[in-house]
Amino acid sequence: MFGGKQIVALIGGGAAGAAQSLGSTADIHIFTIPFRCRPLRIGFTITQLVSGGVIPVVKFDKRPTAGSDTNRGDGDVGTLTLSATAAAGKAYYEDTDYKDDGTGSWVGTLNEGDQVVVQVTTASGANGTGIPWLLMEPDLERPANNSAMVAG
Repeated sequence: MFGGKQIVALIGGGAAGAAQSLGSTADIHIFTIPFRCRPLRIGFTITQLVSGGVIPVVKFDKRPTAGSDTNRGDGDVGTLTLSATAAAGKAYYEDTDYKDDGTGSWVGTLNEGDQVVVQVTTASGANGTGIPWLLMEPDLERPANNSAMVAG
């Protein structure tokens, strides 16, 4: 529970949860959204010291159509700016851009089948690895909020 609400965390990483490199610019993970939700927080847990002298930046982009970069966002779910000397065991996180900071109201949701692509846009310049994660609140589906529902 998070503030009295049910939450779900999607944890990234490669095969068997392997950490992803911050050493070069690239897409490092893709989360496929299993149900309609409100993304609360994005995060990145450092598993190997970042020490390249450059501050890594990691963006979480919404991909509306699975496998396609057409209409892909640019940090629209959120952007994390890490530390040039981030130590192993530290978790960096930010609230998503899907919430209005002034009012606290939700300005967007993710739907089942959407994808969130984790992308290193500014590399550390040397080393540093970690595991991306996404914290979200289920937005229970009902005909009033999801016109794409299909009766089974």
